[in-house]
Amino acid sequence: MQWVSGVALVLTVAGTVYYVLSTIALIAFLAGKRQAQATEHRPKVSVLKPVRGQDRQAQANFASYLAQDYPDYEVLFGLLDADDPAVDVILDTIQGNKCASLHIGTTIRGANAKVRILHQLAKHASGEILVITDADTRVQPGFVSAITAPFEDETVGVVTCLYRGVEACGIADALEGLHMACVFAPGVACARGLGGIDFGLGAAIAIRRQALQAIGGFEPIADYLADDYQLGHRAARLGYRVELCKYVVDEVLSEEGLRAVLARELRWSRTTRVSRPLGHLGLVFTFGLAYGLIYLGCSGFAGTGWAMLASVSAIRLASAWATARRLGDREFGRRMWLLGLCDVLSFGIWAAGYCGGAVTWRGRKLRVTKDGRIAPLPRGS
Repeated sequence: MQWVSGVALVLTVAGTVYYVLSTIALIAFLAGKRQAQATEHRPKVSVLKPVRGQDRQAQANFASYLAQDYPDYEVLFGLLDADDPAVDVILDTIQGNKCASLHIGTTIRGANAKVRILHQLAKHASGEILVITDADTRVQPGFVSAITAPFEDETVGVVTCLYRGVEACGIADALEGLHMACVFAPGVACARGLGGIDFGLGAAIAIRRQALQAIGGFEPIADYLADDYQLGHRAARLGYRVELCKYVVDEVLSEEGLRAVLARELRWSRTTRVSRPLGHLGLVFTFGLAYGLIYLGCSGFAGTGWAMLASVSAIRLASAWATARRLGDREFGRRMWLLGLCDVLSFGIWAAGYCGGAVTWRGRKLRVTKDGRIAPLPRGS
């Protein structure tokens, strides 16, 4: 027990230091000058919107992409099936808008339905820059201008964005929103500060058409779960830079139950484990609050244990508040009482990421292979 207590103490201190450094990294990144928007050559942009099913506030989300202040862009919505419930919502949203279109079906096989739709949309897209955004995201009119500005640098092949959870309904949504703002975003900022990023983030990714063609298009990644990671990583391996944009995307939370939210975060954890094994392992040093609780138990609930827990809790709350404020998370004040639970669950999900390869995605039970591909689980699993 003394050995466990010593390890817990070291990890508590390490996690507390991480809270401070990752918060500084995020604040420094977002506080810097925004990328200058192109004023001369502003290439045509194609926004690709793969859709499956009807998310909360879908029409408002879709409409936000039709109100951009960019001079030359188009929005292409894609579905696999004509009987998808989102068809009518999309048609109502794009009616009368000449820059928007709906495409149904695909011509390639693959386990990743989203990538199959993207392959079809790319065939119809005419833009030099392709912007891929999740169906449950919502943006302001300056989004396209912001995410495409870094492409002024010819060495940039991929640009991606951080995101924040909005419109929480219930505890599960609040926990997911906290994870996005106070766990995920600082981690990405820290990775960027330690040497840059070579991956994309699923909420919003822009890729130069030339870079997409160089990696073989979407078809080679149609069996991978982490298509966002693959787009950025494959482009980076060919010498293109992956840039993190300062624009923060709104992701409308799902209103699902806790079980569904935890299953989604476990899927992300297991995907990260196979895609970025060293990065996933490095997260061991990031759970200061959880380790503080372990140290408290190991100390027999002594005064030193309580003092350590109080210290790490205060620093954690301050860092989370600063992070949420910089990200523009206006709902943090209503969620902050769940921060401790969020951190403990995040630690548990990280650990569970090493226990098996089964994931649940859009109602499908799949397994993630060692190289990041997905396949159906055997019957009875």
